[in-house]
Amino acid sequence: MEIPADRPGLHQLRVAFFTPGNLGPHHTARFQRLLTAYPHARVVNVRWEDPRQWDADPAVFQGRLTVIEGIPGQDFARTGTAAVLSFLQHYRPEVVVLAGYNDVTQIAAARWAKKHRVARILQSDSWYGDRPRYRLKECIKRYVYIQPHFEAGFVPGERACRYLQSLGVPPQAIWRGSYVVDNDYFSQQAAQVRRDPLATRRRLALPSDYFLTVARLSPEKNIARLLEAFRRYRERGGTWALVVVGDGPLAGPLRALAQPQGRSQVIFAGWRHYDELPAYYALAGCLVLPSISEPWGLVVNEAMACGLPVLVSRQCGCLPELCRPGVNGWDFDPRDADGLSHLLSRIADGSLDLKALGAASRRLISGFSLDSWLDSLTDCMVATGRRRPPPEAP
Repeated sequence: MEIPADRPGLHQLRVAFFTPGNLGPHHTARFQRLLTAYPHARVVNVRWEDPRQWDADPAVFQGRLTVIEGIPGQDFARTGTAAVLSFLQHYRPEVVVLAGYNDVTQIAAARWAKKHRVARILQSDSWYGDRPRYRLKECIKRYVYIQPHFEAGFVPGERACRYLQSLGVPPQAIWRGSYVVDNDYFSQQAAQVRRDPLATRRRLALPSDYFLTVARLSPEKNIARLLEAFRRYRERGGTWALVVVGDGPLAGPLRALAQPQGRSQVIFAGWRHYDELPAYYALAGCLVLPSISEPWGLVVNEAMACGLPVLVSRQCGCLPELCRPGVNGWDFDPRDADGLSHLLSRIADGSLDLKALGAASRRLISGFSLDSWLDSLTDCMVATGRRRPPPEAP
């Protein structure tokens, strides 16, 4: 994306974009767009985890990445906050995009930005239904963390937007579109696999027809209930297999749960790197995401970019934007195994035009691209205060 001609000098904007945890390929793709459009921008990766879990090549950030990580044996709340404040004093941004409100380093950055009259944007993916909510805690969020520190929000979609409004951010100060993937990458890689599908099926030992789920094997992903729904589907005469891509703390128990169905019916492919995922999407018949708690669900973006129909749990934040019932898939109650099993049957019984559903997925996901992400972020930054006075001297 190029900066519009009606915004002269915008490319000179000094943006500090904070992001927590590991930097993976999704972050890399977005930040490459950000750093190309804004040559003076900086990405700040605040990491509580072990630094050996690093998953992105720092070279792609061209020297504009600052990593702030914990030091064993030291209080990260203190050392991390000091490092964040030191970065801000040295870099002197005009806009800060922060990654949350329950991290002391992010609140410290927001306070610094407020003191120095710097635009403050909260990137948040939470929505009301993704976990239990309690009145007192919500009041604390609103009056202690959100309203005093942030001027605007950058969220994935409708559900996160409504939740941020409930915490005191006005609707006119919230922009959507913060969660996207590199659609072109997934689409092109899937097309390449489909040119010779037999070779990839043999290499990965994949069945001819299968449902696919891509998820961390942890309780909130609800894979056990998906296995139960799949068992009922097979008992009614279904012939498709189920491929589970991912790893996590429940890997052992889930494998044991699926064992009676046989390895030919349920295939655990384990964790797969970013460059391996398109092959699994390309050869699948449908993606199923059964989560009982999911702020968004980026695997739905990936599957749609690869041209798959999608079955999406009603507890996934992406549902209103990415799943259109009867157009590119269906939604379901993630606690209703029997209802999901009937949806599996509907997808696999031959009565639906799966290619048409997949084509609809491609059309829908085209509106959630790297360019749309940068457009929305740019509008948010401009409206939040690019023209305010420059930061005060320390």
